[in-house]
This record gives sequence, C-alpha cells and structure tokens, in this order.
Amino acid sequence: MRKAKIKVPPKYKVPDEIRSRVRDFMNNFMKEQNMTKSALAELMHEKLGRSGCRPSLVKKFSNATFQLAEVIEILDLFNYELKIVPKTSIEASENKD
Repeated sequence: MRKAKIKVPPKYKVPDEIRSRVRDFMNNFMKEQNMTKSALAELMHEKLGRSGCRPSLVKKFSNATFQLAEVIEILDLFNYELKIVPKTSIEASENKD
C-alpha cells in the first residue's frame, strides 16, 4: 500500500522590493551609527554574548533576512526603539521638509 504524498506549500519568498527596503534601512542605520558590520558583530558578542555571528550577520545584511528580534536587539544596542506608525504620518512629515 502506498502512502499518500503530503503536498507542502512553496516556501514564502520575500519580494525584492521589500528585501531592498530592509537592506537599505539596516545599512542606513549602520552608517548613521558610524558602525561597520564587523564592529556590530563584535559589539553583539560583547553585549549579547552572541559568538561567531560575523559571517551570519554579513549574510543577513546582504540577503536582508533579519528576524524582527534581531533588528530589535541591534536597535537596543544603540538605544533606539522600533515604532510602528501609519505611513500617512511618515509621508506627511517628509513633505514638510
């Protein structure tokens, strides 16, 4: 007797536009902090006890595959927080400049 094959849905792929926005957000944040990816990896090791994360971190910057918890950890290191606001308020403040 044959076992029925279970259909596995295709793995979700983050759209390129979103991936680009994440990459730009993280890279711009790091530039504002005058921090390289290597220095960030070292800081994360010192403050968070994360070992051997430099290659993984560089890959996450390249592929924009951060988990939300990782982004929050990085922001916390620099005393920033993540806040969710409506796009309309962001667009309104950008138009004032």
